[in-house]
Amino acid sequence: MASNLKSICRYFSTSSRLLKKPNIQKPRVPWTERRILNAVSTPILPPDERPLPIRCCDEMNAKIAARETELSQAYKAFRKKQIMKMFTENTMVAICHIVPMIPRDAFSVRAKIMAAQMNLCFANKKFVREYLERSKYRNLEPYIASDTIYVVSPDNKVAQLLAVLRKTPELQLLGGLVEDTIMSKEMMINFSKMPPIEVLQGELLTILTSSIATTSRLLSTQQEQLSYNLNQLTQRGEEASVDTNNDEQKDIEVKET
Repeated sequence: MASNLKSICRYFSTSSRLLKKPNIQKPRVPWTERRILNAVSTPILPPDERPLPIRCCDEMNAKIAARETELSQAYKAFRKKQIMKMFTENTMVAICHIVPMIPRDAFSVRAKIMAAQMNLCFANKKFVREYLERSKYRNLEPYIASDTIYVVSPDNKVAQLLAVLRKTPELQLLGGLVEDTIMSKEMMINFSKMPPIEVLQGELLTILTSSIATTSRLLSTQQEQLSYNLNQLTQRGEEASVDTNNDEQKDIEVKET
């Protein structure tokens, strides 16, 4: 039994060892009729006399256009729409340079930003530049460098952002958009040191109220002075008329006597 099994195994091992693999690198030669048909139907084109860089560029553009499908175009349109919403629906858009970090540090950075009631957004710099070229925020293009990230908020939270970035060395502030105004890093720092808008409005209201009160006081004083002078003038006129009447009566009495 053992000898029979050994002979059978030797047969299978020998057959599997001597089995040749198909050669797929060298294509098969077509039959004669096929070769004649290919030779007749192959177009004879004139040589391309364009420069080599232009030909390479055209070939690359053709390959890129062939790779673009409806799904990829829809994805690009969706990403561009998200970028437009990011700039139009948020009061503060801070552009930061992100340092390479491990996933655990990235999670902690996102947690700090979210704890300050702000959001962290990623966007393709190519799509961002395409949007900025057609918008009024064209001067933001120098800040769109490699490895950029966006900290957005629907409210003005520049002071909170700077407080978080002081404790987050992985994010370096480059500039941003605050209340529809393009600002650099220094301008955002100076803007954060300003008092709140409510305090400024209160100071402006106090200044306007004091000026109005001063103007009203001056006008009332002048009116009182004018009325006092007019009263004195009328009193003097009445006294002068009374004196003239008395003199006339005296003259009449003297003449009668």
